[in-house]
Amino acid sequence: MREISSVSVVIPAYNEEENIRTLLVETVAALKSINVGFEIILVDDGSEDNTFSIMKEFAHETEKIVGIRHMRRRGKSMALQSGFARAKGEAVVTMDADLQYDPWEISRLLNLLDKGFDVVNGYRDFSKYVLGKTILSRFYNELSRRLLGSREVHDLNCGLKAFRKEVIKQLLAKFVWRRGVHRYLINFCTALGYKVTEVRVSLKPRSYGRSKYGWKRILEGVSVLFILFIKIRLLNFKNQVLFRT
Repeated sequence: MREISSVSVVIPAYNEEENIRTLLVETVAALKSINVGFEIILVDDGSEDNTFSIMKEFAHETEKIVGIRHMRRRGKSMALQSGFARAKGEAVVTMDADLQYDPWEISRLLNLLDKGFDVVNGYRDFSKYVLGKTILSRFYNELSRRLLGSREVHDLNCGLKAFRKEVIKQLLAKFVWRRGVHRYLINFCTALGYKVTEVRVSLKPRSYGRSKYGWKRILEGVSVLFILFIKIRLLNFKNQVLFRT
């Protein structure tokens, strides 16, 4: 019998109208197959297309789908915060809206929570990326692990993660959210003493829409990384607010 009896899947979305329908159909089917209570929380982060309209269509059909809307783009970190604050499940799973992650793998993450882990992080197959992005991702992960800890985790920025609800409560309470901090959730969990593991997950090529990856996001992530290094490692903010500017 599964220890985790309910799950909230939080999905940030920005201009993903071509992906949302397929994403919701597949995610609902996957969650029904693992016999848990579930809700899917989609957070539209100020989309300029029909993403939110499609969300509303599905939300009207079932109470298991919840739509949240940001009137302007606030970034993935703030979209996750909005979804986390609304989540009711014993476990909270994060997943991107671009169809690159397989919702049928959610059960594998929940299985590891059932085995006693507090946090499960996905580990992508970087061979699916172009060479330049692969090298950059590996360098960024290594730098983050060295500066902030979590040396046992290889893919800090994977969009597919699972947390126990009490972990989410602490993440919401222990630091002030702003753009870019979602990249370091695993580091925060390690700093707070939670039991973290990882599992290999598949990565499909994006079929529709445009990647949000770019130099602006890289520079944003690096700047946040060094501020967090000062806060967490140098000032040892383990039991205090982890991020405040």
